[in-house]
Amino acid sequence: MSALVLVLLSCTLIVAANAVNTPPAEETDAAIDIAILKEYFQDQARQGTALLALQIMDLVREVKDIADSVRKLEEKMDAISVEQKSIVSSMAAVSTGVTSVEEKVDVIRSEVRLISQHKLTWQNSTWRDVYHPDFAVDGVYTLIEDHTGSSSNPMQKSGQDMNKKGNMLIIDLGGFFKIHSIKLWNRIDGSYSSYAMGVLIYADDQLIGSIHDDQRLYTFRANEGVYGSKVYLKQSLDQYMNFIEVQVFGCGPYSEDEL
Repeated sequence: MSALVLVLLSCTLIVAANAVNTPPAEETDAAIDIAILKEYFQDQARQGTALLALQIMDLVREVKDIADSVRKLEEKMDAISVEQKSIVSSMAAVSTGVTSVEEKVDVIRSEVRLISQHKLTWQNSTWRDVYHPDFAVDGVYTLIEDHTGSSSNPMQKSGQDMNKKGNMLIIDLGGFFKIHSIKLWNRIDGSYSSYAMGVLIYADDQLIGSIHDDQRLYTFRANEGVYGSKVYLKQSLDQYMNFIEVQVFGCGPYSEDEL
């Protein structure tokens, strides 16, 4: 007989001897203890399963809340994206509108038109305080020979106590314009029209022309690239200076950095 068999047989005999010597009451108590332990562990298992289920449910709720938050955030982002596209579209429309306005303004500015009427004027002397410089840009110029301040065809006249060189009329154009031409409507009553002779016409500091004969209307065309904000009429002879109307034609206004 081998050693392993002897060992197994010894173990069997010991168990049998213990079984024979164990009192019935102790066997019953052991069985009860085992049942209690079994029930305890089963109860713990049930509690653990329920706790795990609650934790899982809480986790599911949190995940659902997070998913809802993400969905709402995505909706807001989509709405913002749509709004951004709308803003970009509106800005593009505004830009197009601005471009259109700029183009229209450029067209308007490029048109040669009367730019002196009802503009601010000044002269260094007013004859009898009647023939004011504003009459030179009032838009009234007819063939009526009455040019007094109360007539329907008034004129400007400088030279009160200054019947000498230096009589001056200034027209402020109110902006920086490209000068096209300047027209001077002379008075037509008697020999007074000769007071126009000797007058020099400037746009800022650029000479446009000069008068050396007696005419009803003088027209001076400016050279290309003549710009100015003021027109000056200066009498270079020892005599008065008077005109029914001064008309400046040009286009603009421009800023000096556009040139």
